[in-house]
Amino acid sequence: MKLPFSTGDKVTLASGGPVMTIRGCHYDVNVNQYNVNIFDCIWFEKNKDGKEEVHYCPFKADELVKIKSADV
Repeated sequence: MKLPFSTGDKVTLASGGPVMTIRGCHYDVNVNQYNVNIFDCIWFEKNKDGKEEVHYCPFKADELVKIKSADV
């Protein structure tokens, strides 16, 4: 089965938002297995003090859009 995203792919939410990087498939600790329909994403944003903060969140594959490297 070919996954829609690979580690390191640049994505954004279909509804908009920051450019994020795919970390890999989400590991569901409730069932002790990877979920190939959910991907862990990471992105950086400045907080109210102007310092960079890292953010992490899992997203469903159908919520994400892969972006071309020229668009980054």
